[in-house]
Amino acid sequence: MHPLRPAGPVLRSTFPAALAALALAGAGCARTDLGAPCHLQDANGAELRPQPGREYLYLGSSECESFACLATPGTPEAYCSQPCSGEGGSCPAGLSCGQLNLNQDYLDAMKQRLPAGRYQQLFGQLGGTYYCLRR
Repeated sequence: MHPLRPAGPVLRSTFPAALAALALAGAGCARTDLGAPCHLQDANGAELRPQPGREYLYLGSSECESFACLATPGTPEAYCSQPCSGEGGSCPAGLSCGQLNLNQDYLDAMKQRLPAGRYQQLFGQLGGTYYCLRR
């Protein structure tokens, strides 16, 4: 038979290793603000209240890591989002990749009407029409 050894030395030697393993496991999980509440702003910087049934995309939000604040029909408040690759694309935080109903004719008209710098300021970060959405 094996002699019984006190548990103290075993615990003291395995506890630091367990803490190190836990710290490394936690470091692998990236934190994200996707889905976090944010505030929509109009072109003058005033807060914008979403109207039911409409989609809103505010590019340049300092509240969101990706600078995209989005409100979609059926959601109670605006939330941080990010562009995604297309239908079925990967989105974290329980969101799904979907296409926004952006009016390309409106964007084209704004590009013609606005000075280039102002258009770039308002729409320059628009990388596509697919974003991580709450459904």
